[in-house]
Amino acid sequence: MLKELKVKSLRRKSSPAYDIPSPVGSPINTLSSWNYQTPSVGNYAVAYATDTGGNKLPEDKRIEKKPVDVVNNIMAEKPSMDLNHLDIQIKIVKRRLEIMKEIGGNTRDEEIALTFLKARQKYNKVGKLFGWAVTNQEKIEQLCKEYKVMCTEFARYSRNVPQEGLDQLEKFFEAWNQVSDKKPAIRLIVDQGGKEQKKDPILLAQSPFGNWWYILGAWDKEVEIVDDLVYHCK
Repeated sequence: MLKELKVKSLRRKSSPAYDIPSPVGSPINTLSSWNYQTPSVGNYAVAYATDTGGNKLPEDKRIEKKPVDVVNNIMAEKPSMDLNHLDIQIKIVKRRLEIMKEIGGNTRDEEIALTFLKARQKYNKVGKLFGWAVTNQEKIEQLCKEYKVMCTEFARYSRNVPQEGLDQLEKFFEAWNQVSDKKPAIRLIVDQGGKEQKKDPILLAQSPFGNWWYILGAWDKEVEIVDDLVYHCK
């Protein structure tokens, strides 16, 4: 249960205490414990020099920037939610889900819609806890195409998240636990091929209310202290 999760464990080791979806490069990322399709945030331009066969690949012409310097580029307007007649909306979707199951149809969209609607039933009570800026799939993909950054799994570069980021994660989990007992997707946007490769992260967390992400923060220099002490013997 996510309610038992202790974010403090992340401060002792890199491995997260919660599920991480399948690699970002795959077409659909699905939480193992929740049939939820997270936004596809393509891992663009993983390699530009040569491929495994020794063939020369296209030059990476994207602009070199730290994620923290371009985080404003992914900020989106706060989505509007229809909070009216949620009981009726849920009833309609449940009925559609039943029919789709009876005829052997794909029920993924209906199941996702139900998770959103049930979470929205609690929005008036807990919505104020989710005060972070938001982003969406389109803006994330555009950022990765224009700049030398990539969106990736939290577990791969969790050691680059500073203390402040872990504090924000703790706040996010406290809010999430009041909405769902499932496990959220967490992502990082990191530098790709720049002077501080894989560092300077933007921290993203899945919204329980709709198909968007919360921007929990963006950092750079703070993580260097831990990095130097643990990995560079300074």
